[in-house]
Amino acid sequence: MTLNIYAITDSHQESRNLSRLLSGIYNFEYKKSSPFLILDAGDLFKGIYKKDLSVNAYLKIKKLLPQSEIFITLGNNDFGFVKSDFEYLLSTIEKFNNAGINVVCANLKNSKTGEFAPWVSRYKIVELDGHKILITGFCLNNSCVKKFGYELLEPEECFANLLEGIKEDYDRIIVLNHHWYPYSLQLKQFAEQKLNKNIDLIIGGHEHSPIKSDFDNNIYYPFSFARSLYKMQLDDKIHNVEEIKVDNFDFISEFENPIVEYENETQLMKTISHRVFNLTKCYSDSCPLGTFISDNMKRVGQTEIAFHSTGFTMAPLATKDSDTITNYDFKRVMCANCALVKIDISVAELKQVFENATLNRMYRDRGNSRFVQCSRNITIVGVGSFEDRTYKILQIEINGEKLLDENSNPINPDRKFSATIDPYIGSGEQGFTVLKNIPKVKILDNDGHEIRIDELFRNSLKLADKEFSTIGKTYPSFKIIDNLNQQ
Repeated sequence: MTLNIYAITDSHQESRNLSRLLSGIYNFEYKKSSPFLILDAGDLFKGIYKKDLSVNAYLKIKKLLPQSEIFITLGNNDFGFVKSDFEYLLSTIEKFNNAGINVVCANLKNSKTGEFAPWVSRYKIVELDGHKILITGFCLNNSCVKKFGYELLEPEECFANLLEGIKEDYDRIIVLNHHWYPYSLQLKQFAEQKLNKNIDLIIGGHEHSPIKSDFDNNIYYPFSFARSLYKMQLDDKIHNVEEIKVDNFDFISEFENPIVEYENETQLMKTISHRVFNLTKCYSDSCPLGTFISDNMKRVGQTEIAFHSTGFTMAPLATKDSDTITNYDFKRVMCANCALVKIDISVAELKQVFENATLNRMYRDRGNSRFVQCSRNITIVGVGSFEDRTYKILQIEINGEKLLDENSNPINPDRKFSATIDPYIGSGEQGFTVLKNIPKVKILDNDGHEIRIDELFRNSLKLADKEFSTIGKTYPSFKIIDNLNQQ
């Protein structure tokens, strides 16, 4: 028999989009009684709308369509950043379990005991329309999970361990893999070559850029922020695969009403300012959005330079999309609210910062979470090799002044610069260990309050609206100059 499958990923609390996709699934299935699958490859959390709206949307679809079999894996952002986030995740999994919604993650272990996390299933085998399907999930390793006493192991190792221990019969394998596409392909090939197993379907997550459908390997990445879903069918093989954009679905009232109520209560669609600058976003490269934020960090910190984690922003503020910026637009872009700090950093230490930031520069197509967005008075010159994927810093310039000699060593080892940074990388996260032990001073406003990066960004957008009359000019990015394949 034919089994309908729907796939979503990385909704990131874009509850309006998620609820609209689930409305679409409802309209496809409400007249039928046959079971079907809803698959979600993780990162339900970290975003704009309150978490309860996304959680309740899944509880609602399960209640409206009890024949649905829902499987969700964990994404790196689902663990959260503070204890209350992690506790919310645990309570959500309990709610989902009680409602018959399955959360699976096969590579999450307790750091102290070495045991797999008991509060999340490693897999489940479901029998649907004559298919006995093994469904499991994996999440890429990340620093946040370590705060809560857990670690995420390599998927290949855990997949082999998982299959070895399963004694039940199954005839299909579906994997929800919260990792970049090359790693999903790697897992597919590992299963075939090392385990003599075929993964029938991989639904991927973590990619925020559009990923082309891999029909040959049945690897599919729905568009992030719940901007699309995949609809497909399974009988003797996966077929009738189509990607459908969220705009093609109509809301049903059960999903729309809570969203509208929240938007009205929070004034989410209220205008903040005009879009003065075209602030496009690049995750793994210099960009106008990141430079605009760092320039304003430098301004309020009254420092010589500034830089911050590229992961603090999640979307652009492009002038082509709208003439104005709403509260929704702002929250969609800025996902951090930490208090800014300033440091004094030597040239040698600054070089180490940029070495870490460009460690994965040759993997720009896959995402480089270590990258930093800098103030525009910074220029980085490096040399990279496509062959061995290495990158080396050749020169750093601040305000046009070269800081390194011909051997890429500091010209003046005693020279220090004042810098405004975020405390996340300042605490040594994302490999920035060089910053961990440098003394830090919190940046305060005139009333003695800490200046937080989200407040800074909001106020800087308003300030630009007042000070600049020209609309639509692209903000200049800091420079990173690559000399490739010359190593």
